[in-house]
Amino acid sequence: MPSSIPYDPSLVLANVVDNKALNLIQSIAAAAAPADAAQNDLNALISMRRSLDMTRNELVNLGINTKACNDELATLNTEITSAAEDYVKKKITAEKQIKPLRAQIKGVQASVESPVDYTKTQIKSLPLASDSMNMDVQYFSMDSNVESADAYASAIATFVSASTSWMGVNASKDMSSAAQKQVSSQAQKHNLSGTLVLSVSCTHKNASMLAPFVLDVDKAINTWNHIFPGDSFEPTNRQQMLQIARAKQDPGTANKYSILSGMTFGSSFVGMVHVLNSTDSKIHETMTSAASSLQSQMDAGAWFEHASGGFGVNNSMAADVKNLLSSQNVTTHVTLISMGVIPSMVASEVKLGVQTFAKFDPKSSMEAIASLQNSVVQGQDSLKASAQAARTGKQMVTMKGMEIKAALEGLAEIDDGHNKVLDINSMMSALDDYLKKAAEGNSGVPLNYFLKDISKLDLAQAWAAKYYPGQYQQAITHDDTTPARPSGST
Repeated sequence: MPSSIPYDPSLVLANVVDNKALNLIQSIAAAAAPADAAQNDLNALISMRRSLDMTRNELVNLGINTKACNDELATLNTEITSAAEDYVKKKITAEKQIKPLRAQIKGVQASVESPVDYTKTQIKSLPLASDSMNMDVQYFSMDSNVESADAYASAIATFVSASTSWMGVNASKDMSSAAQKQVSSQAQKHNLSGTLVLSVSCTHKNASMLAPFVLDVDKAINTWNHIFPGDSFEPTNRQQMLQIARAKQDPGTANKYSILSGMTFGSSFVGMVHVLNSTDSKIHETMTSAASSLQSQMDAGAWFEHASGGFGVNNSMAADVKNLLSSQNVTTHVTLISMGVIPSMVASEVKLGVQTFAKFDPKSSMEAIASLQNSVVQGQDSLKASAQAARTGKQMVTMKGMEIKAALEGLAEIDDGHNKVLDINSMMSALDDYLKKAAEGNSGVPLNYFLKDISKLDLAQAWAAKYYPGQYQQAITHDDTTPARPSGST
């Protein structure tokens, strides 16, 4: 992934340049250059391979022998492997070199006031550079859903098989035992994950220039005295100032400071987003029949319920327990470094919901089991009645089996709310906004710096031109102002 454009906040247009800051970002750019070049080479080889694969497939469709192409592609594969290894090594080396350099960049700094006369200086946007874009995008998405419902068929089949053994003496007991306890479970897991890694770097054609560039002489001299206290001016000493101004060359000093008089711009967009949305639901059902294996116990239960003013069999004689555990976990990790352009980040809405039972009525289940057992006991009196009971029991078993299955499958989602998160859609929206603003070219971070060097001779001549116009030199070249002339001169 290409590195972000190095930038120091102290390097501001029209300000005095901090040479340490300028050297620092140049060092960062120099350290990142080999890794960026290696990645560009790797991307070029990969693009070439894909293009040649399409060409080979076209030749195969035309019935042309592609043996020579296959041999060359094998050689290209070796070059791609070598380029990938070279890129990985250079990228790791570059990050180790950049890490201590990046730590030296300060977000807040104090510097001397700029000597530029802002009332007379103008900032012009000129198309001195060119527009370009380099993009590298990697996207990974996985959507998986795992459901385990093995207990459905096995539990229901066992229930039905055991419940149809009515022809024996112990038919009622077998039916009651089969319906007495049934354990069914369901596990459902849904994972939706996506990872997007993208990097874009652009250069902008518009450059900002100070034209005309006009200095405030007094502020410029104060700036010099602040930066070079051992080689300062004395503006009140007329002879010293004029002596320096009359010199044909800089009087034996290498001191100078620079002002940023122009710069070209670029921008970079480096982002990563990883989203994991997992839902886990587990169902466990335990059914204990309220019906006793003995008809006498059923009669006793009915008598007790009737005596207490109710109907049928008391529900306390049976327990029907169904447990459901459902959870949803949403994890998102977003990293974005944008230099030169501030894109718009729009949060997406994520729905949070867990599963619940759509409908389950324990009372109706117990009544169905009781009716089934009563029909079985009555069916043992005669062969005809037993046949009728078998048909009725079979219908009840089938109905009960469908009811159990429907109860397990009948899940609904409870909507707990909505959360605002940054996800892949947010990153793509930000990328669209970034590309739009980069194409406009109205912003950016500096790529190339145009420096205006100010020497001691320049300041002395500017001082003389301001306070003694036209008396000592015909032309002043320290800025873009017109040489001043004495009053009355033509």
